[in-house]
Amino acid sequence: MYHRVADAIPAGLHDPAMFVTTDALDMHLRELSRHFDVVPLDAMLEAHDRECRLCAITFDDGWIDNYTCAFPVLKRHRAPATIFVPVEMVTLQQNFWFQDLVDLASWAGTGGKGEDFTRFFSRRVPAWRKRGTGRDHIDDLTNALKSMPAAALDTLVAGGYEQLGFTPVEKRDTMSWDHIREMSQGGITFGSHGLHHNILTQLNSEAKHDEIITSFNSLGNARVAMAPFFSYPNGDWDDEAVSLVRQAGYKGAVTTQLGINRTSADPYLLKRIAIHEDISSTASLFWFRILQAALRRESGLPSGRGCTGN
Repeated sequence: MYHRVADAIPAGLHDPAMFVTTDALDMHLRELSRHFDVVPLDAMLEAHDRECRLCAITFDDGWIDNYTCAFPVLKRHRAPATIFVPVEMVTLQQNFWFQDLVDLASWAGTGGKGEDFTRFFSRRVPAWRKRGTGRDHIDDLTNALKSMPAAALDTLVAGGYEQLGFTPVEKRDTMSWDHIREMSQGGITFGSHGLHHNILTQLNSEAKHDEIITSFNSLGNARVAMAPFFSYPNGDWDDEAVSLVRQAGYKGAVTTQLGINRTSADPYLLKRIAIHEDISSTASLFWFRILQAALRRESGLPSGRGCTGN
């Protein structure tokens, strides 16, 4: 499981768990191809041989750098991959609220308005404990915000921009349908990451239906190479969400739970191995991460987010 790919890790405020470099991705694909068959995600569910070694590459969110940086590396290795996109955000050319928050914190920190930033959000987000504009502070704020109603997040972050007197820079964080259609011709398939990347466990039944079922239908009508899989936003799911994913017609769904998948795995709760630069910049580190996932599966230890029931 990847998110963002860059020629070099950004120097400013950013979430390091989101990035790998193009050099690291290139090395990962070389290493994987030596020991696994790198296959489309569909093929993972079609395998019945317990001795086979299959690996599917996935990306979450549909960042523009998946097109500019990851796609050339994938093509060079002739490696298939599935990218999970928030379907309505692609259509609306909408950016992620959490990236806008990082940008605002960066500008506030370097522009002498760090205290104003902290004051604004601390009054509106009581659960925010580590208050400031540094990386750990913003990680803590982002996690606190995820418990708020999804519809309020864009409005809250926009209010922060207005209060601090900053104007968001006009930029595109996510891919367009033109990018997606071009990649569809180059061995890349696309699955649903909901309509708006809303956390399903924070939504009522009607909103969950839209995020899961409407996104499936919209993606199917978009004239792209569709992978009929769903990726639970933020890795959070409940029984109702899983039921709706089955009902919609998806073949399966992926979580953020760390582990590998045997042939007996529930296709609607597939585990993945999250990869980023800090834990995979060398071949030794990369294989250690894969070993962690294999041992987690064998030991039965808790393996990440995800919930059942309420």
